[in-house]
Amino acid sequence: MKLVLVLFVLLLSSFCEFTKAVCLKISPTRLVVKYGDPASANCTPDTPQTLAWEATQGGVSLTSDKVQFLEWTVNSVTDWTIAPICYTDGGVCAETLNITVYELPSMVSISGPSDRMVAGRQSEFRCGIQDVFPVNRLHVSFYKVSINNIKTEITSYPPEMNIPNKPSSKEYTLQFTPSRGDHGAQLWCSARLELGEERPKPPPEMESQHLPLNVYCSGKATRSVLVAVLLLQPIHWL
Repeated sequence: MKLVLVLFVLLLSSFCEFTKAVCLKISPTRLVVKYGDPASANCTPDTPQTLAWEATQGGVSLTSDKVQFLEWTVNSVTDWTIAPICYTDGGVCAETLNITVYELPSMVSISGPSDRMVAGRQSEFRCGIQDVFPVNRLHVSFYKVSINNIKTEITSYPPEMNIPNKPSSKEYTLQFTPSRGDHGAQLWCSARLELGEERPKPPPEMESQHLPLNVYCSGKATRSVLVAVLLLQPIHWL
């Protein structure tokens, strides 16, 4: 039984070495490219092979001779879902370049109450993200900075699962209940693309304008404060 197992392992090893001889390696293993920027990658076989690149941009026909590597290069990536494939003659071996094309939004905007906000009363803010790609890497956050310059993340939205094949626009909402201490603070939203380890550092991010918060107490609260102040006044007897 042991002899059979040893023979099987040796046979498997020889098969792996055989298939490895026609396998390809792409360098870098993954690319993150801003839409419109150049891109390039090398395809290298373990032994010289006749190679080609199949791609919507930068495709390269099969080489006439066996080569040690073949470069794929594009001056300006304009295909959102480009997926270049390097392959050997007859398609015996093929490898796809892992490439992510991204684009920051054309605009990030925030809108909220047109009038003054009432302390303790909920208001709705909307964050509009226009023409961003890919949405499955998009993180949206709402932030507040106090008059003391203390920044707080109020809420955030994780990436969506669907992956449109072109830039899309999204809207996110925030239900916010201000306190009297929020008067004079600023509120905004941010769109950030988390593109993995190969991403640009820091991650590509765009912010909306900052909205100043104008918060006041309700009439009922104001009357209550006034009554309390009057009760604390000393009583002067005639």
